[in-house]
Amino acid sequence: MPRVTALPAQLLRGLADLARRARAASVRGGSPVLVWASTRVEPLGLPWTLTSPGWVWAKPARGLAVWASGEAWAAEVSGAGRFSEAARAWRRVAQGALWEGPLAPVAFAGFAFDAWRGTELWEGFPEGVVAVPRVLRARIRGSEYLAVGCLVGPEGGGDEVERTLQVLEGAEEASPEATWGQVLRQLPSPERWMAEVERAEAACRAGVLRKVVLARCVEVAVRATPDAVLRRLQDRYATCTVFAVARAGAVFLGASPERLAWVRRGRVATQALAGTAPRSALPREDQRLRAQLQESAKEAHEHELVAGHVRDALRPLCVALHQGQRGVVVLPDLQHLRTPFRGRLTDGVGILEVGGRLHPTPAVAGLPVQAATRWIRQHEPVPRGWYAGTVGWVDACGAGELSVAIRSALLREGRGWAFSGCGVVAGSQPLREYQESQLKLRAVLEALGVEGP
Repeated sequence: MPRVTALPAQLLRGLADLARRARAASVRGGSPVLVWASTRVEPLGLPWTLTSPGWVWAKPARGLAVWASGEAWAAEVSGAGRFSEAARAWRRVAQGALWEGPLAPVAFAGFAFDAWRGTELWEGFPEGVVAVPRVLRARIRGSEYLAVGCLVGPEGGGDEVERTLQVLEGAEEASPEATWGQVLRQLPSPERWMAEVERAEAACRAGVLRKVVLARCVEVAVRATPDAVLRRLQDRYATCTVFAVARAGAVFLGASPERLAWVRRGRVATQALAGTAPRSALPREDQRLRAQLQESAKEAHEHELVAGHVRDALRPLCVALHQGQRGVVVLPDLQHLRTPFRGRLTDGVGILEVGGRLHPTPAVAGLPVQAATRWIRQHEPVPRGWYAGTVGWVDACGAGELSVAIRSALLREGRGWAFSGCGVVAGSQPLREYQESQLKLRAVLEALGVEGP
């Protein structure tokens, strides 16, 4: 693969100068200081290949593509308060950062669905992590930017600057290639999963639960680079958030249709996304399916459970909160009921605090949330790990965006594990839920080169 050779001299000088200033600040304060330099650059050509540790965050329809590599600073967090712990850790570092250029320091964040258990399958993916990359490349509405960073202590930052430059100099262009995948097994088997749906539906009918989301996993043999899979996801799911997290020899990636929250200048935006119908290539049939979704009492009930959770979670954080009208969001394979929310946050509340209040939503767990999560622990044979968790980014002011990590898969050593889930309420039909889960799997399985599960 061709390497990137043209490095902006101004950017490198800026990093070295900031490192010298940071060393003096670190001596005075007794703690390492984050430095961050950025500049606008001429287009750098093809996307760069994803490396570990690394992140990709892209919104193709909005002209946004971000690639990041290395770790200038990182904090792993755990437990029920891991969102707040991550916010505090990042705030301490961001407040003392020295930076220059058009891009403020940014950290990426990822959190597992549940803080209850880890497994060998998800080795290297902690319950939560917030990390500042050493190198960041961003394409924003036609303009391209490059940023570099490192952490400088009292002893000096020469070695850290050099490590950052090595990451930058080692960047390679991603070469497009074909993807191929073959289903090995379904976990659990379709019959067992539908039996679990029956059991969960009975629990909802009996009032033990109001809703529970049951997930499935399809294990696949894969012959594809993460770069190729990401390219296919971006081409087909341009209105989604395409993401990737590379850690410890594995890559977790997907194309999420669901934003958990967006925060900027004290404003928050989020949505309730629940209730699903398929698409049709025939316009009249597609419209019929959409009308059926909008008129379905079962889908409306499932959707309102999620909308109610969003309202209740955001109210304590907001001085004002507005709920929009329910509509339908249309994706290439599916369509969902959607209700938007917008609000004004109280002072000091950032994206990570908002994420901690919203996650997990009933769209990925159920209601009551704690009871549904316990049910998931007891009945799902494959731990979710980061599936149905949260991924996103946060800047130095607490602004940022988080997405729900669905329509996703974990890739490791020639294997892939694709996940999907369906919300079960009173009246749910096992076969219909299974068929819906198949549709939700299509996005990532097609990107892996699999025609169907």
